[in-house]
Amino acid sequence: MRSTFKILFYINRQKTKADGKTAIFCRVTIDGRSAVMTTGEECLPAEWNSGQGITGEKKINQRLAAFRELVEKAYAEMLAKDGVVSAELLKNRLQGVAATPTTLLAMSEAELQSVKACVGKSKAESTYQNLIYSDKLLRAFVNENGGRDIPLAGITEDLFEDFRFFLKKRGLAASTMNHLLCRLSRLMYRAVDLKVIRCHPFEDVAYEKEERKIRFLQKSDVAKLMALRINDREAEQARQMFLFSCFTGLAIADMERLKFSHIQTAVDGRRYIRKERQKTKVESVVPLHPIAEAILCRCREDQTVKGKGDALVFPRGCGRSVMNNKLSTVGLACGIRQRLSFHMARHTFGTLSLSAGIPIESIAKMMGHASISSTQIYAQVTDKKISEDMDKLIRKQQTTSV
Repeated sequence: MRSTFKILFYINRQKTKADGKTAIFCRVTIDGRSAVMTTGEECLPAEWNSGQGITGEKKINQRLAAFRELVEKAYAEMLAKDGVVSAELLKNRLQGVAATPTTLLAMSEAELQSVKACVGKSKAESTYQNLIYSDKLLRAFVNENGGRDIPLAGITEDLFEDFRFFLKKRGLAASTMNHLLCRLSRLMYRAVDLKVIRCHPFEDVAYEKEERKIRFLQKSDVAKLMALRINDREAEQARQMFLFSCFTGLAIADMERLKFSHIQTAVDGRRYIRKERQKTKVESVVPLHPIAEAILCRCREDQTVKGKGDALVFPRGCGRSVMNNKLSTVGLACGIRQRLSFHMARHTFGTLSLSAGIPIESIAKMMGHASISSTQIYAQVTDKKISEDMDKLIRKQQTTSV
């Protein structure tokens, strides 16, 4: 059945303002149901032509024609996308009222825009960029399966498995796949909260099995980095920042924003860093290791204007990608086989701290982890290392006894 669609401009002659003018309204009727909205225009009742829906002023008529064109365009787009349009939904779209998303891609876009509005406040830029990547893959998946947005009410466990297969075909790592599948599941939780669907369709699904590995340096490799001296200014700063992270656990995003005002002194004279993590907004409190203190002193000396207050500890004149490349060069110069990354330095801090006997709760606080579960990965690493060392000792004893 073909939808009926009408647009009518009208005025209420009984309601006029102090200047004698009255507002011009637009009534949209779809399949016998109407919705009224204001056009933002007004005129004198005597100038209004009810038969043609125009005034005696040319400019107002031009704006009304543009308004009509806008309504017609919105109606056509909604009809093509959703297959059905109501007068109220059309009014909501034209007036910028966000209707509750009822399809998968619309829900994904809603979450994307919600996070975008929080960047720099409660969300990090990297979180938004990750969501853009996830949304892009979800749209590619929908396009590969017919291109029509999927109603949330019709989604079953099969869609989860289809999306998993789609990701596998792209050769993504298990951890990446699980991240993207979790995001898909989160969209379903969002739909439940908004009462678009009654229950979550993916509650009993199984995710990809993954062995979580973290890369970190041994003490011997850290010592090599400490002994290295480089003439290249940017490479030297990359080396200093990597070592600073090894002894403080600060992430690269936090080091980039670290100021001398974040360095504080306790009553007992001990110095420490107190700073909110850029990623989680959880405050980290890190006592300053003597090596980290030495790096701070050198940074202060290297600056033309002595670093105080709001001055950055690590002011940079290049982008992060350049710093990453410089850090990789530093690792090669030291003969370190693993490719260095700033996140590896953070893992090195966590692993060495736990090996030194520091309680896991204290490490979590120093690293600014929102949950201790994030810190427990280092306990797994040290337990595995102890087991491997014990196996080596047993084999050595067996060889000696033979």
